[in-house]
Amino acid sequence: MSKKNILICVCGLTPQIVTETLYCLTVQRKIIIDEVYILTTVRGRNVILGRDKAAGTPKLKLKDEIVNLSRRYKIKAPLFDDNSKHIIVAKEESIELSDIRTDRQNKLFPNKTCDFIRHKSSDPENILYCSISGGRKTMSVHMAFALNLFGREKDKLLHVLTSEENEFKGFYPVNKKEDKQLELSEIPFIRLRSLISQTGKDDDFLKLKYSQLVELTQKQLKSVSEERKLILLINEKTLKYGSDKIKLEPHEFILYYMFIEAMLENQSKLNINYIISKEFALKVEAFIKENYSYYYFSDEKIKPWWKNGFSAENIRTRRTKINSKIHSLIKEPDLIEEFQIKSIKNYGETAYYIPASKNKIKIAF
Repeated sequence: MSKKNILICVCGLTPQIVTETLYCLTVQRKIIIDEVYILTTVRGRNVILGRDKAAGTPKLKLKDEIVNLSRRYKIKAPLFDDNSKHIIVAKEESIELSDIRTDRQNKLFPNKTCDFIRHKSSDPENILYCSISGGRKTMSVHMAFALNLFGREKDKLLHVLTSEENEFKGFYPVNKKEDKQLELSEIPFIRLRSLISQTGKDDDFLKLKYSQLVELTQKQLKSVSEERKLILLINEKTLKYGSDKIKLEPHEFILYYMFIEAMLENQSKLNINYIISKEFALKVEAFIKENYSYYYFSDEKIKPWWKNGFSAENIRTRRTKINSKIHSLIKEPDLIEEFQIKSIKNYGETAYYIPASKNKIKIAF
C-alpha cells in the first residue's frame, strides 16, 4: 500500500470551504492531497453539484473548482468524483438525511461519520486531514468526536478562517491579498482509539455504532486504573502491562530499573558519561547484591563486569533490545514510546530517559 493524504470535510451550503482547505494544505503548506471526501446532507450534495435553486448558494460544481484550483497553482488534482463514494450522505434505510436538526438525525449523522472515519483510519498508510469548517455546528462536533474515537497520532483536525468580506465569493484565493485573508489552524484533540480498541475483539469494536462507542469509552475511562500501569516485578525480572508480561535478561532488567528509578527520583535524564562510570556500576552491583544474591555469586563472580562498568556500545545494544521487547509487550502504538528508553543527543554526550509520568509506573517485589 502507498501512503495517501486524504482530506475529509463536513459541508453544508458553502462548498467553498472545501477548496479553501485544499488551497491552504496544498498551496500554502505544500502538502499533496490525494483524495477528497465530503460528509453532507441531501441539500448539501445539491449545492456541491451546483443544482441548488436558492439565490444565496453557488451554481458552480465543486469538482470543476477543484480542477481549476489545481490547474491554476500547478498542483496534483486530488481524486474527487460526483458520486456517493466521495459525497457521503447519511440515510435511514433508503431515506437520505435532508438536514440535521432532530435527535434522530443527530444519531444517524454521527454514526455515518464514525463509520467513515473508522474505515479510512483502518489503513495505516492513510493520513487523514479532517476539516470542521463547513456545515452545521453539530456536524463539526460529530466530525471532531469521530476523530477523538478513531484518530491516530498522524491524523489532523483542521479549521479554516477567512475574513467576512471574503466569505461566499470565490472558491479559493486568486491573489496575495486573498491568500493572506485565509488561515488554516490545526486543532489539538484527544485520541481515545488505543483505549477503546482494547476492550474486546477487534471485530466487535468495528461493528459498534457511535452511541455505543460513547458508552463504551465512558466505561473505559472510569475503569482506567492500575492495570494501565507498567509494573516492574523485581523478583521475576519481568515487565507487566495489563494482563501481558515479558521477561528481560538480568542486565536488561537491571538497566531498565535504573532508568525508572532515576525518573521516580526526579533525576529525569542520565547522560552516557555517568552510565559508563564506576559510580553507576557500583550502584548496579549494590542492586544485584540486595535483590539477586544468587546471581551475584554465580559465574559472574569470575569476571565481575561491575569492576569496570558498562561500555557505551554495551548500553546502546541493551537499550535496543529492551525497547524491542517493550514494543512487543505494549499493544497500544500511541503509548509504546512512553515506556521505551529515549535518547537526546547533545554535543559531546548523549542523555537517556523514560518519558512516562510517575503515576504510570509501579515497582513490585
